[in-house]
Formats: sequence, C-alpha cells, structure tokens
Amino acid sequence: MQAARKTFRVLFKVLEWFAMTCMVILTVIVFIDVILRYVFKQGFSWTQEVATLMLVWFSLIGMAIGVLEKIHISIEMFTAKLPAKAIGVLESIDHILIAVFGGAMIYYGIIIMNMTKLSTMPATKLPSAVLYIILPLSGILVLLNAVLVAAKRNGKILEDEPEAGKEDSHA
Repeated sequence: MQAARKTFRVLFKVLEWFAMTCMVILTVIVFIDVILRYVFKQGFSWTQEVATLMLVWFSLIGMAIGVLEKIHISIEMFTAKLPAKAIGVLESIDHILIAVFGGAMIYYGIIIMNMTKLSTMPATKLPSAVLYIILPLSGILVLLNAVLVAAKRNGKILEDEPEAGKEDSHA
C-alpha cells in the first residue's frame, strides 16, 4: 500500500507541474503576442492555437487534480445540516457521478480524437487530435481519482496515515 501511495503522490506532483507548465507557456505566449501585435503591429500565426491547446490541457488536468483534492464545486450549505449517514450517501452518489463523467470523457474523447485525427490545425500543422487527446487522458484521471477518493473515507489519498498507536496531533 505504501508503494501505491508513493506512486500516486509522484503522479499527482507530475500532473501539478504539467498543469503549471501549461499555464506558464500560455501566459508567456499570450504576453509576447500582445506585445508583438500592439507595439510592432505583427504577431505569430501560431500563438492562438498553442494558447488554446495550453488552456484546454491546463483546464482538464486541473479538473482531474480538483477531483483528487475534493475541490470541485459543491454546495455544502444544504448538506451541512444533514445527518452523517445522509452525507455519506450523498458523497457516495457524488463519487459515482464523477466517475461516470470521467468514463464519458474517455468514451467521447476517443470518438472526437478519431473524428479529428486526419485534420490538422491551420497554423501549427499539428494533427487536430493533439487538442483532444487530453479528453480521454483526463477522463482516466478523473475516473481513477473519483475511485481513489471514494475508497478513502477522509479523502486524503496522498497524505501519510498516522502509524498505528500514534495519535494525530491535529485532532
């Protein structure tokens, strides 16, 4: 179990770094393009495509991270007044729905990739499927993360559990 936890921690950090890298690239490209267009009255033809690619990839990887960290949108105002058992049932339904959504992302992402694999993006000449490959990949991550969060009762998948016999100092 310790090896699996360490593997997920490493994967999670890689995802975070990948998402941050996408955001930095997006910011730099858009900044340079704005300067070139407004100061020099010309820009690169590929900046909009690459910026779109980075935004889509950042957003979908961020969504998968949000599922793992349980920071997705929820309305706790209503559930806070429910009994613990009802909250547990609602959280189970929540995890199931998120996992189903991840499965839909995988299924429809593959369909979209297959539909766009023969076309290319006009400026970069990359296959259009490059933009959509993140759909099934993030779908896998969303599905996996929903299952991991559901399997762990407190949702802290990536944190070490206190050793048996030691009390938690945060309690």
